[in-house]
Amino acid sequence: MESLTGYIARLAAAHAVETGVLVNRELLPRIPRTRGVLAGQLPVKMPAYSCEAHVLNGSGDRSRLWVSLLEKLTCIDRLDLLTALPWATTISCVHLLRPHRAWCSSCFGEKPAQAESVYERLLWAFQVVTVCPVHRRPLDIVCPSCRRTQHALSAKLRPGYCSRCQCWLGRADIANSFGDDVTEQIRVAEMVGQLLAESPSVPAGFGAELFRDNVRTAAGLRDVRHWIRRAAIPRMNSLVSLSLACDIPLLHFLTERIESDNNGEPKHSSKAHHRVADSIVEESLRTALAAIAPPPLRDIANGLGYRSVKPLQGRYRGLCGEIANKRRLWMEGPGQSSGKAPTSRDTIQRALAEDLEKDHITNILAVATSVGLTNKRRLYKGFHDVRRAIVAKIKGSDNGNARPWRTRCWMPLQNNLFRP
Repeated sequence: MESLTGYIARLAAAHAVETGVLVNRELLPRIPRTRGVLAGQLPVKMPAYSCEAHVLNGSGDRSRLWVSLLEKLTCIDRLDLLTALPWATTISCVHLLRPHRAWCSSCFGEKPAQAESVYERLLWAFQVVTVCPVHRRPLDIVCPSCRRTQHALSAKLRPGYCSRCQCWLGRADIANSFGDDVTEQIRVAEMVGQLLAESPSVPAGFGAELFRDNVRTAAGLRDVRHWIRRAAIPRMNSLVSLSLACDIPLLHFLTERIESDNNGEPKHSSKAHHRVADSIVEESLRTALAAIAPPPLRDIANGLGYRSVKPLQGRYRGLCGEIANKRRLWMEGPGQSSGKAPTSRDTIQRALAEDLEKDHITNILAVATSVGLTNKRRLYKGFHDVRRAIVAKIKGSDNGNARPWRTRCWMPLQNNLFRP
């Protein structure tokens, strides 16, 4: 199936003019604006069409206007088949087409000997299509000569040629050296190609409602529940993922009614919404709370099949808070995990005060050991004034002046340290 932008380029070549001449002289002056306060009016000045020309192959209002005009000027019907318009009610136009030109150099051939048969495939315009299903090779997006990307429609566009340097884009057919690396991409390209091939014979009655019924039948796919509850049209990449996950052809999903299989096991998407029964979640949380060393909440969530702790906190915030507090107390030191009472703040303050009264340099680790702590981390939590006094004491000792720290720092801190 040819693309509409490629058809415009071939139409210009058939009349011996450049694509830009045909578009600027004959087409754009007849296309009304579709956006802004001037919507519906014919343009006085020619708008820039190159950067957004890829939307002409899509399913929006601009595609309809261009198709209607070309059908009128060429007297050829069903030019909408050169776009995604036949699927406008079931496939969203968001992220549907790539903004730049893509092609298969093997489809063009090594030499432009048969240039009349060369055309731009509509399949190459879709973002989800990254390989050529015929030659099993990735699509090219950069000219091999000038190494630049190209717009889908430009002033010097010619099928098979670079629109910037006018070099031939075709190459000899390369033997399949990609192995199985592109197997899934080829499957996606074949599904989209089958969809485009069936556009002329789309059955009557197909649409969003048929698709929603098929989603309901296809075994509880919770990740697409917004497609069912609201009038949302799915995107192409989501449809492809759904089709691959359910192992159902994309064309079948959109045009044929899927019969329910009560005997078969339900199919679940890899992104399906996961929910565990409340009783199981509560039992797991209470078991963790009863343990001497509670596991992290993330480990509990992962064990239940969740990727984060939000589903647990949303239903049992109190239990999750108790588990987090108990684990924090257990992590503070072995004294808390063995049932030993934690060292009080007053005890630590008095030990620091007594050590500061002595003339020798304060050893923080020795002070921590004297009050029953295994490390000195606890001394740095909430004892900022004492820490400043210790620093001043050490600096005064280093300068050879053993007592200046007492008058500068210690006297103002006495009331703070021993305040009831």
